Amino acid sequence: MQYPRAVLSVMVVVSLAQGACRDTAEGATQASAKSDAVPVASNDTKIDAGPAAPAGMVFVSAGTLKAGTPKNKVPRIADEEMPGTDESMNAFYIDALPYPNEPGAIPTSNVTRDEADQMCAAKGKRLCTELEWERACKGDANATYEYGDEYAQDKCQTGVSVDEAARRPSGDRIACKSSFGVREMHGGPWEWTSSAWGRGHKDDLGVLRGGNAVAGELVGRCANAIGRAPSTKSPTMGFRCCKGDTNPAKVELTLASGRALEPQLKPDGARVGKAARNIPSVTLPDTGRFFITSSWTWRPVPNESLTLASGCAAYENNIKPVGCALFAFRPDDSGDATKDVVLAGVPADVGIGEMVLAGDGRHVRVRGLLSQGGLYARDVTYVYGRVVIGDKKK
Repeated sequence: MQYPRAVLSVMVVVSLAQGACRDTAEGATQASAKSDAVPVASNDTKIDAGPAAPAGMVFVSAGTLKAGTPKNKVPRIADEEMPGTDESMNAFYIDALPYPNEPGAIPTSNVTRDEADQMCAAKGKRLCTELEWERACKGDANATYEYGDEYAQDKCQTGVSVDEAARRPSGDRIACKSSFGVREMHGGPWEWTSSAWGRGHKDDLGVLRGGNAVAGELVGRCANAIGRAPSTKSPTMGFRCCKGDTNPAKVELTLASGRALEPQLKPDGARVGKAARNIPSVTLPDTGRFFITSSWTWRPVPNESLTLASGCAAYENNIKPVGCALFAFRPDDSGDATKDVVLAGVPADVGIGEMVLAGDGRHVRVRGLLSQGGLYARDVTYVYGRVVIGDKKK
């Protein structure tokens, strides 16, 4: 491997100063950040190649992080995650395991963010930023989970309470590893980062990544995060360390909101009809038309705007409705109806006549007419990017 001339100069100076005696134990005290056997990043010396990592650390190459979760992937927390934004990341090192970074050890916990940072500094390291943490987890392929795009509970032993998981020794979940080789970023305690909670509010919170919870599919994602006061201590909160120049990229999320549910006074009939014909669970007559009976803009959480609509494909003898459906779709931001995504849909006896909130913005109750007479209702629920339409209730 060829190193840049500046990097070779640093290596020669370090080698002459220390000779062949190098401290390779992860827990050894370091006199300064330059005591490692590899070049130390500074403002003038970037880690842009793949030098051998310091003992117990993993090299994360420079590349593009797709920060957060794209709008049409699930699960997703729209008001806490960037929408798959491209962020350029410089190379850095990260501990292979949670602190103390020793196989068989119980991860260190019950420390504040500042205490965690000081413990990293004592080893010539620092706390990772949250996007460095996410980059190390997602790998070059920007996977949803460290092991791939499909959730697998057994890989990191997620899906259990973090109180239980935080007491597990490190190093026994071999399959819980990112493509860079970083291990057990999920399945144990939450991990402090150096970042502030830049999500449009609560800027006084610090960010933790990783962790565990009963909702393993949601919490086990590389994009997931929680915010807590930096002075918080808990047996469920630990950390791991990074090394190298701090990446400036950070989460900057503006929260857009509005009325949770409001009627569309002039709905785009062509667009709603196109979405209706893309409902996987509904087959509509090929009339080429769709008559809208109700169309609403639904904002279940900030940064999420859906269309909730109902209607029929035709009216037999201009009286009897045919091919009616209730459905929800996400209009594409560009206005291109071919890119709209249908989230859920069910056949409806007759078009829906009423839509009302049932609790918070994530729950809507729709009411309509049965074809044989009488009324029915359905509950429509938003669950982290998914829409679930319940059974009919008379």
